[in-house]
Amino acid sequence: MTEARTIQEAEETYAEQAAEAIRGWHAVQDEISQDSVTVEGPHADMLTDAQRYQAEREQKAARASTEAESYRRAYTELQEERNNAVRARRERVQKDLYSVETTDLLARAALATDDQLRSLMDLAATTGNSELGRAAFVVAQQRQLDGVLAAYFETNPEAHALYEELQAAPTAETMERRVADAGVLFAAPMPMAYAPART
Repeated sequence: MTEARTIQEAEETYAEQAAEAIRGWHAVQDEISQDSVTVEGPHADMLTDAQRYQAEREQKAARASTEAESYRRAYTELQEERNNAVRARRERVQKDLYSVETTDLLARAALATDDQLRSLMDLAATTGNSELGRAAFVVAQQRQLDGVLAAYFETNPEAHALYEELQAAPTAETMERRVADAGVLFAAPMPMAYAPART
């Protein structure tokens, strides 16, 4: 069976990294907001207070926009790496959990009635034939035969752990949303976000 970080362990690691990126973005926004900005240019001394203040806000917004793009890119890469790690682990777990090398056994299980499938699971447990047990499990899982699944997991706790890991894995929609969320989480603030306009 597979020995590696579980999907949930990978999720926890990446979730903490994602939270750290979000905290970093908020800290940068606070820093930009608190920084003083000098408006420069050949006619800077001719600006009214309101014009100067608007120019300061626009400079802060431009800086925030650059930072936001950098955070968005890094966050997107992080979420894609996270999703790839989940997909790779899911493939390994599915292979360990559902792979039946003997097609005759799988065909026999597929053609069995529900009662015969229970008998096959009992036979697998009695004889220690893991391949027969896995074949019966695969079919029982498709048919949602909880009793047969429970019997398999009782004699194979490692398979139960893998099955639970898959059941708790994020959906494809969740993984797609993570990547799309970068645009919302790291949206560049508008100039007016930094302070009320002077009048």
